[in-house]
Amino acid sequence: MESDAMDSAVALETRSISKKFGGIVAADNIDFKVYPGELRCLIGPNGAGKSTLFSILCGFQQAESGEILIFGQNVTKKLAFERVRLGVGLTFQTNRAFHDLSVRENLAIPHFALKKDNIKVENKRLDYALGAFGLDLNDPTKAGELTHDQLQWLEMSMALSSNPNILLLDEPTAGMAEEETSKTGKVLKFLNSIGLTIVVVEHDMDFVRNVAQSVTVLHQGRIFAEGSVEEITSNEEVKQIYLGKG
Repeated sequence: MESDAMDSAVALETRSISKKFGGIVAADNIDFKVYPGELRCLIGPNGAGKSTLFSILCGFQQAESGEILIFGQNVTKKLAFERVRLGVGLTFQTNRAFHDLSVRENLAIPHFALKKDNIKVENKRLDYALGAFGLDLNDPTKAGELTHDQLQWLEMSMALSSNPNILLLDEPTAGMAEEETSKTGKVLKFLNSIGLTIVVVEHDMDFVRNVAQSVTVLHQGRIFAEGSVEEITSNEEVKQIYLGKG
């Protein structure tokens, strides 16, 4: 039954989530919890089920069984835009900024979608990110003229523009050089330090070591291990399936 009360004890939860594609089990009875104020990284080898779980969390794919809760509210059947209206911010592997629109217009889109009258509401998270990323809320430059890094940062800023309670990021540093990856990590850690709950799907273990408070490892559609960065990187079984130890 869908809960009307917002349970602050758990920010994001899946209960026995499962999904198959033909004979391939992409998500196998996954129980997953993220707590308010946590910065969680989700890792695993190719084919582990990370993208499937992320899509289910976002609402782009529907699980075949199980439940998804956001602050205690059952959102299992809700679509992506409905979850955004409940306070979920999303970014994806493939950048989805509108290249023919300006930076300002892209940043305004979440406000139109959420039926807010004024783009410049108080939003300390967005203000910080724009400053750190070198983006301008009033920039008339078309998004298609930005560099790859700037496009990634614009999409993160678009997600922050809706002032979410939870930010879900799918490989936010893909294609970035070391300096830009480091800047992204700095921004995420600051946003988390002022209360934003963040879940990051990521391959770059240096980035994971830099930002994560906790790590969940997926393997063959199941949760294989969970713990701190130190616990995960020192886990011999994780090394064998993911970190390249023979």
